[in-house]
Amino acid sequence: MPSRGTDRILRAAVAAIRPRGHGFDQPIDADVLSEVEHFLPHLPTPMRLAFPVGLRLLEYGPPLFARRLTRFSAMTPEAARAYLEAFHRAGGLRAAMVLGLRTLVFLAFYQHPAVLADMGVDWQGRAVAMTRRRAQLLAASPAAEATAAPR
Repeated sequence: MPSRGTDRILRAAVAAIRPRGHGFDQPIDADVLSEVEHFLPHLPTPMRLAFPVGLRLLEYGPPLFARRLTRFSAMTPEAARAYLEAFHRAGGLRAAMVLGLRTLVFLAFYQHPAVLADMGVDWQGRAVAMTRRRAQLLAASPAAEATAAPR
């Protein structure tokens, strides 16, 4: 379970990173945050240890990196999005941290059942259809006919 500070920073990051508009306005920020937090213990050890440090740099960096006397978690989602873009453009470790954070948020967001349903994605239905199609192709192949009826 992340600390309250980590939770606050991640909540602001989810609000800034996740897609908005174009049918993506589902009220699922809490679910996305929960999935991101659930994944954190599975990060490789160096990343898992550095992640909280990177989040603190993100949280307390605006006075230094954006010339704004505020914390990241107190910014509006639009201002936080611009701050993250500037972090990413800076390159180096800051860009890597933002890229990793975006990846976690996007993975959690795009795998949410409400988002998948709005996009018309049905992974289970596709798996069933593809398995059925593969069985049909295998049954119709010449190799299947040769092994099915010995001569």
